[in-house]
Amino acid sequence: MRKIICLAVAAVVLSVSPVLASSMQSIRKDLVNVRSKPDLNSEVVFQASLGYPVQIEKQQSNWVYCIDWKSQAGWVYKPLVSKTQTAVILVEEANIRKGPSLRKPVVMQASKGEIYKIFDEKGEWVKVGYYLENEVIGWIRQDLVWGD
Repeated sequence: MRKIICLAVAAVVLSVSPVLASSMQSIRKDLVNVRSKPDLNSEVVFQASLGYPVQIEKQQSNWVYCIDWKSQAGWVYKPLVSKTQTAVILVEEANIRKGPSLRKPVVMQASKGEIYKIFDEKGEWVKVGYYLENEVIGWIRQDLVWGD
């Protein structure tokens, strides 16, 4: 009997923990309203574009409470959020390189606020690319992005 209770408790903890633990996700559609309360009639705090990275802090019914890279926070209707991981550039200009090293050639420069899909991570580097095209560009240092 004790074994069954332990298994039941473990099942509850595992099913609840993803909701309680913060996780990085992204906005699934363009111009999604982020609201002050989990209600369609509440004030719009800001709008988020397609692929915009958000950190999910908690869930209430069909809504998630999230924070963005500018420390803006609010509620988003859960079906408008995707598990696809994205990152936003934090600095004015950042080099995206052919490989995860400062010795690799620069393939492109990214600008502050641009959003890229995350494909992989290796040490202090993140492999990024275009969100819609699902195309890899290269590697960027982790400290230059938010969302990984």
